Order: sequence, then structure tokens, then C-alpha cells
Amino acid sequence: MKKKSISIKEIAKLSGVSVSTVSRVLNNTGRFSEATQKKVVSVAQKYNYHQSIIAQGMRRGSLSIVGIIVPDITNSYYASIVKKCEQYFFNLGYLTIVCNTDRSPKLEKRYIKQLSSHIVDGLIVISSQKQISPKDSEISIPTVFIDRFPKLASNIIITSSDDYSGALLATNHLIDNDAYPVMVTTKTSGFSSNQKRVKGFKDTLVSRKINEIEIITLAAHSDNIYSEKSTLSRKLLDLIKKYKKVGIFAVNDNVAAFIYQIAKEKNILIPDQLSIVGFDDSPIAKEMQLTTIHQDTDKLAITSCNNLIKLFKNNKILERKIVIPVSLIKRKTT
Repeated sequence: MKKKSISIKEIAKLSGVSVSTVSRVLNNTGRFSEATQKKVVSVAQKYNYHQSIIAQGMRRGSLSIVGIIVPDITNSYYASIVKKCEQYFFNLGYLTIVCNTDRSPKLEKRYIKQLSSHIVDGLIVISSQKQISPKDSEISIPTVFIDRFPKLASNIIITSSDDYSGALLATNHLIDNDAYPVMVTTKTSGFSSNQKRVKGFKDTLVSRKINEIEIITLAAHSDNIYSEKSTLSRKLLDLIKKYKKVGIFAVNDNVAAFIYQIAKEKNILIPDQLSIVGFDDSPIAKEMQLTTIHQDTDKLAITSCNNLIKLFKNNKILERKIVIPVSLIKRKTT
């Protein structure tokens, strides 16, 4: 049967020393003899004593807890970043609190306010806000934003993938495969990362001297786009009739997979009539063999975590906007 943990006062009584001496031994601070240390540690181990991480943090002025704020934990891209961050901080002795905002800016602001005021040492934030105002980014604790671009401050670092270059790679690849380029984006198109993808798409068309810019913006989030099925089906058929061979640059892999499913249902030939390039290189892209832009989520997460630790330690920060390279992964849809 597991022994019940005891308090510092009980350890002091059983060891025959004061409470302050037990505290010094368990926290390895101050002066105490080797004999006293052995006696206290022996009693603590015998009775399964565990220090509360909250209590330890209160004593040293730091709780060793990091908050991670994410728009949608069920989204594979966000989930992979959160998982890597949790592993990183756990190995350094930090606990993490993951807060899912369900894409609500109001809930995000509440989480940031509560966590930064009372609980955590720092934050990793993947914001659900399209534009982060200077007021919203006035956070007093060390914070790393991923894929969002608030006003920079001494306690803020921004990490992002190279969304613009990814869009150039995707769009040029479609054009090089003799497909007329069309971009399909979603309700989240106002986010800074998606804006860069749209800009990369448009700039590529200009550089390749393509005058007619076709962008389809769906009225739903990428995780909830099935309501757009009939509308998108009709548009795809119209585009193929107009251009013969169409190349879709989807703003992310969820959208790319959705388009792939519609094409199969409508007997549209892939890639002969319809080529598709997604963005993320998520599990669904691998499963469905979608050509996509690979985001290095491991490097994105580790870079973000490393920089948050630098902020904790007040290390000199040479770069406050870090961009992680992306690459094109060719599969069966192009």
C-alpha cells in the first residue's frame, strides 16, 4: 500500500530538527550538516514526501509554468506544435497549461490576462485574432507569438514559417505543370500568415504575366468547410470548363483534402484536369498523397521554446522576428 505523504512540520518532528532546517535541506539552501541532511532526506523518502510545485515556485518567485494558447487543439498543425512545446518544457522541469480558445478573440484575451497576472512565467501564443492591436499585445511577461505579428516589445518574440516563400513555391509549381492557378482560402484569410500566402500567390501571377487573378474565399473556417461543398463543387466545374486544366493552391491541407474529395465525387481527373497543392504537410496530406508545402513544426516549436527561455534568462536577443524556411513536397496531386 502506498504511503501517505507527510508535511514539512511532521518531517521536522520525526527528524528532531526545526521546520526551517527541513526547508533548507529540501530546497538545498542555507547551511546544514551532512548528518542533518541524511536524517531529513531519510524521513522524507520513507514517508513519500513530495514538494508542491506551487509551493516551491512561491518560495523562489517563479512557478516554472508556461502557458500555451492555441485556437483549436483538434487542428493537426496546432496540435503538433503544442505537443513539441510540452515535451520541450517538461524536459526542462516546467509544467504547461494549454488553453484552447476555440478561435474566440474574447476568450484568448481573457486567458492571456488571467495567466499573465497570476499563474505562468511566460506564454507561447498562437493567436485567434486576425490583427493584434498594440493594446492587446501589451503583455508584461515573456511571450512568444507563433504566426501572428503584434507590436514588438522587449518581452516579445515572433516566430513564423516563411508563408510568402511557400506560396511562391506552390503557385510556380502549378504554373510549371501547365495548370491555370487558382487560390482557395477560407474565413481565416485575414490572419497575417494567410495574408502572406495570398500575397505570394498574387505576386507570382504578376511575375508570370497572368492577368486574371482567381481567388475563391470560402465562408467558413478550414476545420468546418463542409457546408461549402455545393458552392465549391460548382465553382470547380466552372473553372475546369473555362481553363481546361486548373491548379488549386489551397491555403492549408484541410482545404486541399476537401477539394480532392469533391474532385473524386465529380469524376474530375487528378492531376490531368485538376492539380492541387496544400500547405502544412499535415497527416491528412501524407495519407491522401497531396502535394503540399511542408512547414517544419518541430523547428517552429523548438525555436519558439528556446527563445522563451532566453527571455526568462534575460539573454541578449539578436533577432525578434524569426522566419523558418518551408519546402515543396511533390506527391500524386500534381
